[in-house]
Amino acid sequence: MSAPLQRIHIVQNAVLPAQTTPEQRFWRAYRTPLIVKEHGSIVHINFCPTGSHDFAVTSGARIQIFSAKTRQVVRTIARFKETAYSGEFRPDGKLLVAGDASGLVQVFDSNSRSILLTLQPTNLPTHVTKFHPKTLTTILSASDDRVVRLWDIAATEPTAAFSAHGDYVRSAGFLSAAADTVVTGCYDGNLRIFDPRADNSTASLILSHGAPIEAVLPLTSTTVLSAGGPVIKVWDLVAGKMVKELGNFQKTVTSLAVGGSGRDKPTSGENSVIAGALDGHVKVFDRSSWEVTFGWKFGDGVLSTGVSPDQKHFVTGLSSGVLSIRTRKSEPRVKQQAKTPKSSTLARIERGSEYKGENDHQILLDDRSKSSRKRKTPLYERRINAFRWGEALDAAFLPGTAAEVTLTILEELKFRGKVRISLSGRDEGQLEPVIKWAVRAIDDFRNVAVVADWMACVADMYASVIEKSAVLEELITEFRRRLERQVKIAKEAQKLEGMLEMLVQSR
Repeated sequence: MSAPLQRIHIVQNAVLPAQTTPEQRFWRAYRTPLIVKEHGSIVHINFCPTGSHDFAVTSGARIQIFSAKTRQVVRTIARFKETAYSGEFRPDGKLLVAGDASGLVQVFDSNSRSILLTLQPTNLPTHVTKFHPKTLTTILSASDDRVVRLWDIAATEPTAAFSAHGDYVRSAGFLSAAADTVVTGCYDGNLRIFDPRADNSTASLILSHGAPIEAVLPLTSTTVLSAGGPVIKVWDLVAGKMVKELGNFQKTVTSLAVGGSGRDKPTSGENSVIAGALDGHVKVFDRSSWEVTFGWKFGDGVLSTGVSPDQKHFVTGLSSGVLSIRTRKSEPRVKQQAKTPKSSTLARIERGSEYKGENDHQILLDDRSKSSRKRKTPLYERRINAFRWGEALDAAFLPGTAAEVTLTILEELKFRGKVRISLSGRDEGQLEPVIKWAVRAIDDFRNVAVVADWMACVADMYASVIEKSAVLEELITEFRRRLERQVKIAKEAQKLEGMLEMLVQSR
């Protein structure tokens, strides 16, 4: 009895991990860095929420406003006698508020740089100043006198003062845009939630971070991040507990920022949190899994970092006074050419020229007629079916042959037990392609079994030929070097696997 001839199927190896993910490609697009050297440490960076998203850089005793279009300084506010802190735009971009080391809080016109309001809550440094995200007349300030205050720009006295802190308050913010609830991070290691409608002397919720808190970042009305020491903690305010601890840094984490709002064009960066630390690392965390998706390394400690709302600029400030501005390349705009009206004569001539035959009858081929078409049998398959084993092996190394096809031919010959027959009767020139392929393929662990079988036969059958050829001897030396490297990698991986198993068992 006869049986139908079985076609040879291309080997499908296991897919290796992708070299780059979409998230990594997104952050790698921030290129063309511009380095600016300031006179003091870059303690704060804030982007204007509206317009072209210019950004204010607080350094030394001044605040510089950089243009988002030119990346150059367009305005400088130097109305401070002491070190300035926390230069922040109002949500409409018209005003800017900042504190300084003397405790002074000043509100400036962001265009004319004139002083509109001056407040003196304390003589100790005021490190935090913010506008309310919705109520444009409300200001938040936090000072080293352990008090957080809410101000109305029309009054000279605070509307609320939260004094239940045990140490300096270096970070604070509004928990949500719809309410005046305030979240504070204190050097006593506690995260506190205050409601202005309740008693200002006590916090409605206290959570222990375990280290002096340098930065807080409210993500939603129920989720807050706190950074203190080399650890970032994610808090669920409804449950009143920590849901995730991120220990990806070696030194103190100094800044937290959202990876952009994505309101102009949604991208992968809008679901990210950016954190910078004194070890010089800036890392991007995915908000769904809290895994590190990307990172940068700078030469000095990072004090502030941020991404513009339109995700065009990524700015980082270092303790050495270096400001790094990275910019994404904008997509080129396609110019639409206006159509010139056609004359009546030309319109009659071209009548029907744009018709593509949409209403014509179309003949569809039956699926059975498509499947009945025979695809052309590849050269290597024809040679294998004709029992021309040596020529089939030569077809595996023809120029332009895909790596999967080469591996398929070698495995098919091995399956049929024709390895030695296909290798017999070869000279130096015919052996060279086989050994060159083995040198390249040994670096892929998926090919090790096939390479080992074929090279064992080559060494057994042609040892004398290899010893007499300088070219083959050099290829064999390179093959041995790469093989030893793969063996070393396998041993290290086995040791690591054993250590991981011990850790899992110990838990």
